Amino acid sequence: MGNNHGYLLLLGATMTLRERAVVAALRHFPGPIAALSPTRSTKSGKFFDFIVPGVPSDPESALAAVRAFERETGAAPVGIVPFVDGNLMAGLRLAEHYGLPFLSRRAVEDSSINKNLMKDRLVAAGVATPRCRVVDGVPDVARAVDEFGLPSVIKPCAFGGSLGVRLIRNREEIDEAYAYVRQIIDETAATFSVRNRAVQVEEFCPLSDEVSVEVLNHGEARSVLAVVDKSLGRAPYFAEVGHLAPSRYSGREDVRELAVAACAAIGLDRGLAHVEIRVEDGKAPQVIEVGARTAGGGIMDVVERVIGISPYALHILSYLDRLELPLPQPRPTGTAAIATLKAPGGRITGIRTPASVDPAVSNYEVTVAPGHVSSEVSANYLNREGYVELFWPAAGPAAVPPGEHLDIAAGLAAQIFDVEVPGADG
Repeated sequence: MGNNHGYLLLLGATMTLRERAVVAALRHFPGPIAALSPTRSTKSGKFFDFIVPGVPSDPESALAAVRAFERETGAAPVGIVPFVDGNLMAGLRLAEHYGLPFLSRRAVEDSSINKNLMKDRLVAAGVATPRCRVVDGVPDVARAVDEFGLPSVIKPCAFGGSLGVRLIRNREEIDEAYAYVRQIIDETAATFSVRNRAVQVEEFCPLSDEVSVEVLNHGEARSVLAVVDKSLGRAPYFAEVGHLAPSRYSGREDVRELAVAACAAIGLDRGLAHVEIRVEDGKAPQVIEVGARTAGGGIMDVVERVIGISPYALHILSYLDRLELPLPQPRPTGTAAIATLKAPGGRITGIRTPASVDPAVSNYEVTVAPGHVSSEVSANYLNREGYVELFWPAAGPAAVPPGEHLDIAAGLAAQIFDVEVPGADG
């Protein structure tokens, strides 16, 4: 490739709302930046120096592709950086082969790619988390519901983006809920090369709110970069429809300490971790999941806007063993948010330019075209028609009215989408 440094391989950075990972890599790595992709038809592929043709979610296929590329060009990776759950095992396989820095095998396997193992590690370390059990069939689900009570949560033991996660509110929903999870697994497991197709039922955590805590790990050092408020869609699903930082819970030391303890329990010693926690005023928080990777859904962009530091850059530098201690302890310099653009259920017949846009809106993108059929309810990250990013210069819980980012997104969506609703008159 004409470069003595080799290349930096980013796994998962071609996905929507992870584009600034490439920006960070270009700023901090003195050589070519590459992606591993099964197709050259990638939205952000033009930002990479080259694409290695291969499957980033399958360890052996990924290794075969990178080795074939090395034989063809003489170029080999000198850094492997993962950004999504589904590429962690492939990244580990590549790092082991090339002798590059990475998380340990146990840390990868016991993170949210195997949520049942993750729960075992958290419980063993005394980290507060809802109980769970792996289930195989409707009778198993019913027994778990008897044990945990109603409501309970059913979900795949792998996957992210709220895929297959739903609430069981009464016993009449057990059959439907289990069928729903199995359908999601069957429809999407091949796409993400997911080998763990098991299902688990969890005790429902009744705490009123949910946050994500973005924790930077490097060796034994850990730093909370941000606590982010998470907004969820309508039950029985858990789709994420908005994120805002700093969270109203950013000052809760027990939340921050719990997130750090969860990372230590899993054995995370490199890069960013995305820790999801349920919380409520006056009550002890509980960990829901620990992802051994950067957050999705635009959360990293929100955090970067608020703290003035690129989380992606810190993540990349950690995987290159170039991150210096002590780790940063940033303070917010404003309030930022992202919210999904959601059209009513039906066929989209037109995309309009809005007549007015709130001054807080820094950017928005529509990700569908006329003819797209929008779902009536958001069940996961696939059920959205775009997103809007917002920023307010003032920081702190009182800087922005509660739900303001969601209201602005809803108003913008109402101006943008023309929808033919099934059964509507005329």
